[in-house]
Amino acid sequence: MNNQLKSKTRLTYIQIIFQHLSTNTEIEEILNSFEQNYKGKFIENFNDKKKIKFEFNSNYLIKLINYYIKFTKSENYISKINKHIDFDRKFNKWDLINKSILIAALSEIKYTDNSKFKIVLNDYLNISKSFINKFEISIINAILDKLINDPET
Repeated sequence: MNNQLKSKTRLTYIQIIFQHLSTNTEIEEILNSFEQNYKGKFIENFNDKKKIKFEFNSNYLIKLINYYIKFTKSENYISKINKHIDFDRKFNKWDLINKSILIAALSEIKYTDNSKFKIVLNDYLNISKSFINKFEISIINAILDKLINDPET
């Protein structure tokens, strides 16, 4: 799979996590909705008013969703994240998009070979630029770095 399609699949993964966190709809139902209603469809690109094709790799997305399910069922993942937050706003008070990005990146990194950490991390940080400001990206990056290097995570 080419890198651009992998990035688009990760973007879709973040969107699915966001929808799951905001609606509490079953993750499988959201995935099916994306498959049926968005995949291969042309959507407006707000930046230049051109239509772009909504693409993702279904098999890779299912793999990522399984990582998410395993990761969020793991014991105390929120407290492990909070342990590395050095400011007053703990993880449960974060904006949903920031939570979605962090959880997506962490869940994939947790089940990825160590040699690919930097590639995966950089892709999520690049995708984040479309949603959040540089300060929030630096916070997510710092927390990811701490969690990746924490032997308990």
